[in-house]
Parts: sequence; structure tokens; C-alpha cells
Amino acid sequence: MRGRGKWMLLAVLMGILFCWNISSITGKAKSGEEPPDAAQEFLEDLDFSDVERMMGELFPQEKIRFSDILEHLMEGDLSGGLRLAGKALSHRMLSILVENKTAMLYILVTALLAAVFANFSHVFAAGQAADTGFFMLYLLFMTLLLQTFEVMMEAVTSSLVLLAEFMQVLCPVYLVAASVVTGSATSVSFYNLLLFLIFLVQNVVCYLILPLIHVYFMIRMMDGLSSEPFLGRLADLVGTAVSWILKTMMVGVVGMNLIQGLISPVLDQVKRSGIQKGLEAIPGIGNTLGGMTEIVLSALTLIRNGIGAAGAVVCVGICLIPLGQIAVMALFYKLMAAVLEPVSDRRMVGCIAGAGDGAVLLMKTVYTSGVLFLITIVIVAAIRS
Repeated sequence: MRGRGKWMLLAVLMGILFCWNISSITGKAKSGEEPPDAAQEFLEDLDFSDVERMMGELFPQEKIRFSDILEHLMEGDLSGGLRLAGKALSHRMLSILVENKTAMLYILVTALLAAVFANFSHVFAAGQAADTGFFMLYLLFMTLLLQTFEVMMEAVTSSLVLLAEFMQVLCPVYLVAASVVTGSATSVSFYNLLLFLIFLVQNVVCYLILPLIHVYFMIRMMDGLSSEPFLGRLADLVGTAVSWILKTMMVGVVGMNLIQGLISPVLDQVKRSGIQKGLEAIPGIGNTLGGMTEIVLSALTLIRNGIGAAGAVVCVGICLIPLGQIAVMALFYKLMAAVLEPVSDRRMVGCIAGAGDGAVLLMKTVYTSGVLFLITIVIVAAIRS
């Protein structure tokens, strides 16, 4: 319960930071002030071609453009930007359940047949025929569960790869916009941090955590081959290792973000304050130059935060699709295990429960990967000029 409370608290804090960032953008956009020509030219000079190409790969049917989401957010139309992102999520949430509905029906029928073999095994003289029939059904049961679990694994892997690729094309545009507002030292430090996060997702998550979750699920299934559990401790060990790795990644990235956010902006402020004071000291036009600098920086901050908020909306959309799909599957597994427990064999029910626990670990993996990028995006947007 304490672990779930920490995850819920982190989700609430991320929601507050995300909403605060978007509300600051919409508040500036609704103030009625048009961006200066210099800021407008800077926005037009930013190259969004790679980002738009990636959006085409992410949402090929919906044809959602990143510039459309950015335009809605910079105009203060928060509902319009979220509506564009929500259009891509509406019809995908239940797609994985539709793809696996036949396999789910077979799983339910197989579990009921196993219950028949388990409850009527005393009819057979030596019980060997019942045991043979049960193991045949259990092997079929394992095959069906592996099929549905592989679909979830592929959905998670493809989503994480797309998330990493999207951040690869978003980072240059976002941090170029941030460098004009905060300074080069901040942008370079956070660019290195984002590259490190991409490395974590592409290598540690995809090539270490996901295989460990697959091993965890296989151990839970193999544990049902014997009438007495003998691999339960090993499964708990693998599940604990996955949870610890995810928590370590979260704590490490949050700490690195906090350190970067405390040190790098101060270095840029020291460099920029001398230039700004020098401009203001020019007789006659110093105050005018200082005021114009503040106006241009405010407009550039709006552009930076708009790009960050649009990128955060897309990241949330990328993660919500597999999260919603796996949540539906996990709920179905848990519900099936609860319904079959009074009538079916204990090993069958434990196997289904193991699939549900594996789906929950997949959800934690996707959630953690998305939050790592969102924390960095929000902290960069929260740094003042």
C-alpha cells in the first residue's frame, strides 16, 4: 500500500506541474499581446520537419500535426490541443482486447475444462488419465496466455521505441528554443540529460526490464506444472528486481533534474545579467532597450513553453495508448482469476493471476518511462529567463 501511495503521489505532483505549465502558457496567450516580430521570426525559423514526420508515424490515420497542437496551446485554446491529442486515443484503447477476444474465450473454456478434470479425477482408477489430460490442457493454456502476453509485450516495446524516437526529434527544437530564453549552459546540460534518458529507455528498459518481466511471467507459469509451488520465491525475486530498477531510475533522474535545474540556470544568469545591465546603462536608450528585451524574452518564453507543453501532450498520448490497453487486459486477467478461483484448479488460477501481475509490471514500466521524460520537459519549461 505504501508503494502504491508513492506512485499516486508522484502522479498527482506530475499532474500539478503539467497543468501549471499549460495554464501559464494559456494565461500569457490570453493576455492579448501578440509576439514581437523577432519572436515570430524565430518560431518560423525552427525546423519542425522531423517532428512532423514522427507525428505521421505515431498517428498515421488521424493525421495530427505537431504545429496544430502548438498553435492551439499558444493561442490559449487548451481544450483544442487536448481534443486533437484525444482524437488519436479514442479508438485505440480497446483494440488489444478486440484482437485477443478469441484467445480470451479459449482461455476461459480451457480453465473450465481443467476444473472438470480436477474435480472428477477420482473417477479414474489410478488418476494417470486425469493427470495426463490436465497437463495437456495446461500446455494449451500456457500457449494461449503466452500469445496474449506477447501481444502486450509488442505493444509496450513499440510504444517505448516510438517515445524514444519522438524525444530524439523533439530535443533539438525544444532545447534550441530554451537556449534563447535560459542560456546555452542550461540547454546543453539538459540535452545531455535527455540523451541519457533516451539511452535508458532504448537499452535498459527495452533490453533489460522487459525481458525480466517476460522471465517473471514464464516462472509463474512454470510454477503451475507441479502440484506444489516451487518457484514462487524466484518469481518474487524477479518482480522485486524489476520494481527496484524502475524506482532507482526514477529517483536518479529526478535528482539529476533537480541538480541541473539549480546550477545551470544560475551560470546562464551570471553571463546574461552583465549584458543586460550594460544595455540599460546606455544613455538615452538604455531603458528602452531593457524594456524591449523583456518583451522579446517573454514572447520567446511563450514559444519555449508552448513547444514543451505540446511535446508533453504527445508524450502522454504515446504512453496512454499502451497503458489503457494493458490496463484493460490486466483487469480482465484479474477478473477471470477471481471468477475461476472457486471452480477451477489452483494452478490454472495462479497462472492467470501471474499474467495479471505481469501486465501490472508492464504498466509500471510504461508509466515510469513516460514520467522520466515529462519531468525533464516540465523542469526545462519551469526555468525562468
